[in-house]
Amino acid sequence: LEAAGVSVALATGNVRPVAWALSRHLGLTGPLICENGGVVWDWRREKEVEYLADGKRARLACEWLATRIQGLNPAGISSNAWRESEWCLYTQEDNEAIERELALSEWNDLEVVRTGFAIHVNEPGMNKGAGILHALGPLGIDPADCIGVGDSPNDLPMFATVGWAVAVGSAFPEVKAAANAVASDNLIGGHAVMALIEEILSLPE
Repeated sequence: LEAAGVSVALATGNVRPVAWALSRHLGLTGPLICENGGVVWDWRREKEVEYLADGKRARLACEWLATRIQGLNPAGISSNAWRESEWCLYTQEDNEAIERELALSEWNDLEVVRTGFAIHVNEPGMNKGAGILHALGPLGIDPADCIGVGDSPNDLPMFATVGWAVAVGSAFPEVKAAANAVASDNLIGGHAVMALIEEILSLPE
C-alpha cells in the first residue's frame, strides 16, 4: 500500500515502543495511535509525542481493585512498564467484578475494555476513534476517507470513525456486527489484512 501511495497508520492498544518498532520495520508513513488513543505520535514528521490521557488514575484504580477482588494482580501485563496513558490487567481477570467494583468507587468514570490481549482500564472518552481524529486533524485527512481493520472491542470506536470498517475472520462477534465487511473465517490476523491489501490494489484508480 505504501508503495502505491496509500499511507498506513497503526491504531493499537499496544505501547509506543512496540508500535514505533513495527511502523519503522514496515516502512509505514502514517502516525501512531497507541494505547487505544491515549498516545499519538506522528514520528515520521518529527512531531512531539502527544498524550491525550494520563494513566496514573487507572494504575491507582487497579491497585485498589486488588484490595477488593481476591487474587487480582494489580501489576498487570508486562507492557505496563511502558504504558503512558492507561493500565492493563491480565485478560483472565474477572472482568465483571472489575466493572462492578469500579462503578461503586471514586474511579467510576474510568472505562474498562476487554480484548483478547488484556483488560484495558482508561480515562473516559479515550479510544482509538478519538486518537484517530486527533492524529488526522493536522494532516487534513478526512476519516471518512480511511479504512479501519480490527478484531476486538477496542476497535469499535475506530469502526465508528472511519469510512469503511473491516473485521478479520477471528474478530469478536460484536466487532463483526459493526463492520462494513467481514473477512472469511479462514482469513485471520495478517492473512485478512493481506487479502484486503490485494483487493485495494486491484481497484481502478
